[in-house]
Amino acid sequence: MKLMSVPRWPSGVGHRPARLLVATALVGLTLTGCSKADPGVAAYVGDDEVTQTQVDQAVKGLASIVEAGQTVSVEAVVNALIQGELAEQIAAEQKIPLTDAARTAVLKGTNLADLVNVADAQPVVYDVADQAIVAQKLGNAAYLDQVKTRSVTLNPRYGVLDPTQKTIVSDQSGSLSVPAPNPPVAAP
Repeated sequence: MKLMSVPRWPSGVGHRPARLLVATALVGLTLTGCSKADPGVAAYVGDDEVTQTQVDQAVKGLASIVEAGQTVSVEAVVNALIQGELAEQIAAEQKIPLTDAARTAVLKGTNLADLVNVADAQPVVYDVADQAIVAQKLGNAAYLDQVKTRSVTLNPRYGVLDPTQKTIVSDQSGSLSVPAPNPPVAAP
């Protein structure tokens, strides 16, 4: 039986390629270990999740009542769901009751009031009301101070999250890749 020879690195190279391989693997494991990358989750709000199903149902519910030519902003829906989850967490800690009666009172007279009767839209409308209730009870500045301290991880497909207000920043991608520049065009 013939044994295969193991290639040797040129003298002076030492174990750099092996070290580089190990370091690269560790960085890769570290990055993947820290990320929450479930495609079924739009955002993690502390230990809770805003699921893609919740987003899809809310968009469907809102889309069912918009006028022809109008569209529903998915980012706005994700923002509302995140803010609602934050409001629920803060309300629980501060012992602020979030009841349907309080939500209805906040929504009364707004353009969102009728959406309470649309089953798929109701949760996102209640999230908007919950945020208003908690901000009203604590005061806007105190509410924002509470929001700043919360951990929110946004699925990169929705963009980038403002770390202080926990809302999606428009016109920014959460992608790690950068588009290649257009090649120069030769003048005729």
